[in-house]
Amino acid sequence: MASGNKNERRPSATIQTQLSVRERIEDSLSDRRIMAVLTIVPATLMFALVVAAPVVWSIYASFHSIPALNPNWEWVGLGNYVELMNSPDYWTSMGYNVIWAFTTSVTNTFFGVAIALLLSREFRLKRFVAPVILFPYLVPSAFFGYIISWITTQQWGLINQLLVTFGIISQENVIAWFSGDPLTALAALVAVHNWKFSIFVAILVFAKLQGIPNDIYEAAVMSGATKYQQFRDITFPHIKNVLFITVLLRGLWNFNMFDIIWVSTNSNPIESLVTLPVMAYQTAFLSQELGMSNTIATSLFVILSIVGIIYFKIAQPSNEVRVE
Repeated sequence: MASGNKNERRPSATIQTQLSVRERIEDSLSDRRIMAVLTIVPATLMFALVVAAPVVWSIYASFHSIPALNPNWEWVGLGNYVELMNSPDYWTSMGYNVIWAFTTSVTNTFFGVAIALLLSREFRLKRFVAPVILFPYLVPSAFFGYIISWITTQQWGLINQLLVTFGIISQENVIAWFSGDPLTALAALVAVHNWKFSIFVAILVFAKLQGIPNDIYEAAVMSGATKYQQFRDITFPHIKNVLFITVLLRGLWNFNMFDIIWVSTNSNPIESLVTLPVMAYQTAFLSQELGMSNTIATSLFVILSIVGIIYFKIAQPSNEVRVE
C-alpha cells in the first residue's frame, strides 16, 4: 500500500514542477526589460545585417580602387571622391536626378490625391475601376518595367500600333519613346512611374479620407461651399499630415530609383535618363570600377541623409502626425 501511494504521488509532483516552471517563464516574460530584449534585439540584428552592414561595407569600399577581376583592393583614400567631384558626368547625372525626383514626387502626390478622391466617392463602376487602378502597384517593379519595354517598342510596340490604328501617327513616324528625344523619354518615364507608384500615395490618402465625418461635408454643402472650398477647408487640412510623410518617402525613393529606369529603357537609357543610381550601376558592371561605383553610392547615401535631416528640421512632421 505504501509503495502504491508513492507511485500515485509522482504524477502530481511532476505536474507541480511543470506548473512552477511555467510560472517562472511567465514571470520572466512579464518583465518589460526582458520583453524589450526579446523583441528589439532580433530586429536590431536583422537591421544590422540587411541595412547597416552593406552601407558600412560600401563606404569602406569607396576609399579603394577595386578592379572587378582582381581580389586585391588598393587604398586610394579620398582619391575617388576628388575624381568624382571633378567629373562633369557626375554633376550632369546629379541634375537629371534632381529633375527626375522632383518631377515624379510632385506628380505622384497630385495623381495620388486625385485617385484617392475618386475612390472615396461612390460610382457605378467603382468595383471594376478600383482593382484596375491598384493592379500596377502590386506588380514587381522589374516585371512591370519589362512590360513597359515591350509595349513601347518603336516598331511593334502596342502603344505605337494603337496610335497608327487610330490615325494619330503614320507607320513611318512611329515614336521612339525611350531612345529618341530626351524630353519625350523623360515624359514617358514619368508617366510610367506615375502609373505604378501614384497608387502608394492614393492608398495612404484614401485611408485618411475615411476618417473625415460626412457631417462636415453636409454642413459645408448647406452653407453653399463649392467643391474647391470643401477640399481647401475640409479635405486638405485632414490629409496634409499624411502628405508630409508620403512626400518625404516618395522623394527619397524616387531619387534612389534604378529598376524602373533601367528595365523600361531596355538596359540602354539615353543620356538624359542616366541618373546617379544608373551611373553607379554602369560604373560597376560596365566599366568594372567597383571602388568608384561605391563612391557614387556613398554620395547618394550622404545626399539622402542630409535631405532627410533638413526635411525633418523644417517640416517637423512629428508635430503634425498624431498617433492615436
